Amino acid sequence: MSGALPRLGVLHAPNAAANLRDLVLAGRDRCEVVLLVRRDVAAAEPDLVRLGQALATVVVIGDDVTHELAGLGLDGLVTFHDAELEACDAAVRELGLPGATEADQPWDKLVQRRLLNAAGVSTVRSAPVDSPAGLFEAAAEIGLPAVLKPRRGTASTDLGFLTGPADLEAEPGRRERWAGLVLEQMIQRAPHPSGRRWLADYVSVETVTHRGLHTHVAVFDKTPLAVAGGTGPSRHAVRETGDVLPAQLPPHVYDAVLATTSAALTALTVRDRVSHTELRVCADGVEVIEVNGRLGGEVAGMIGMMGGSDLVRAAFDVALGRRPELAAPTRPEVLVSLYVPFPERSGPVRSAVTRPQVRELPGVVRVDEVAQHGAARSDTAFHAVKVLLTAADADSAGHLVRSVATRVARLYEADGLGADPWLRQLTDDGDESDAEPDSARPVDATPDGAAPGTTGPDSAAPGTAAPDSAAPIGAGTRGDTV
Repeated sequence: MSGALPRLGVLHAPNAAANLRDLVLAGRDRCEVVLLVRRDVAAAEPDLVRLGQALATVVVIGDDVTHELAGLGLDGLVTFHDAELEACDAAVRELGLPGATEADQPWDKLVQRRLLNAAGVSTVRSAPVDSPAGLFEAAAEIGLPAVLKPRRGTASTDLGFLTGPADLEAEPGRRERWAGLVLEQMIQRAPHPSGRRWLADYVSVETVTHRGLHTHVAVFDKTPLAVAGGTGPSRHAVRETGDVLPAQLPPHVYDAVLATTSAALTALTVRDRVSHTELRVCADGVEVIEVNGRLGGEVAGMIGMMGGSDLVRAAFDVALGRRPELAAPTRPEVLVSLYVPFPERSGPVRSAVTRPQVRELPGVVRVDEVAQHGAARSDTAFHAVKVLLTAADADSAGHLVRSVATRVARLYEADGLGADPWLRQLTDDGDESDAEPDSARPVDATPDGAAPGTTGPDSAAPGTAAPDSAAPIGAGTRGDTV
């Protein structure tokens, strides 16, 4: 690359929200991408380093991130991986690069909740826990039901759902790790405000913030959560099962989601960053679940496929102090990324299912994952299949999601998918059948085997200037199109 281009460091590791291909395409003709890989990651993932070296500059670093980056002449620094957020923020602050937050450790769930409480954005109570005795003290302070979870956890594992005194008493005998936990008041569940029972009661918002101005690019609905049981760190693992674009929210709820997201980001002192905020929604109000200081893991590619901006590129821009060019998703279809979970995380896959069988399911435009017979379920992040679906509207999408999930359960009958409470929750709707909708039709999609969330080198829609407001780009009159 030309030496005239700015140098952008990317703290990278496997399972980040942006993969190597995303990073290289986002930096093309805009900056020199310098991949920063920890020594332990480089040792465990030599193929990642080799591929990275073929596509960009790779620097292997140790634990003193700020010191090792000081001599690289970087003009910006960013990460798409949860585990690197604190190191990235500390280096940005010490090196005087764009993107520093005034608040310290805002991605720590306890610190974050306290900042949100202090700003009047959240009413959820929380308390630190570092021992069994501390758990009982915290429960006396905040009450039950509550959720015990790591303050800096990933993949929603090592959770304990304490619905009453019996769960509280049993928790010390079931938990192996006690350091760095938080007990948080459980946010009460509610039906989706649209009344569509195939949608979960929470949403996510992708926001690009530049110089303190929050521009909400897209709001996603979700399909219902699945909870897998087990022992140790995996005994309670909450799994997201699907993203839906656009969100089907009534206007007043949609407006509340955007206002609450802006207020939360301001409370966390976010100034230059792409962020992913999750919020519980109901007809009576909105509550922040958590704010992630990086791009959402599955949503960027969906935004691009629906005509919106490349948010990896936007993250690069704000990390370099540039004003990003942003465009809203404009296509009229409903796009669903559906990942059907295994009810149990341990053990091998028992069913024999092929990619062609999955490709033949109704409404499928791309197949990202198919769990293979005999493989560990963790090989596909505990999903039986992960597919991209499209339908003409939300009602058609509901029929389609239930139909595909039901058929996948039949394909993986030997793995117990048919008895999964998640499937029963998803399909328990007397007003709609599992029949394939006539209105399902595909949008442009990548071939099977392409990197998830990408549509090719030239897939990003032409950018338009970001508006000087906290409103979503191109918000529709119904409040459900962005």
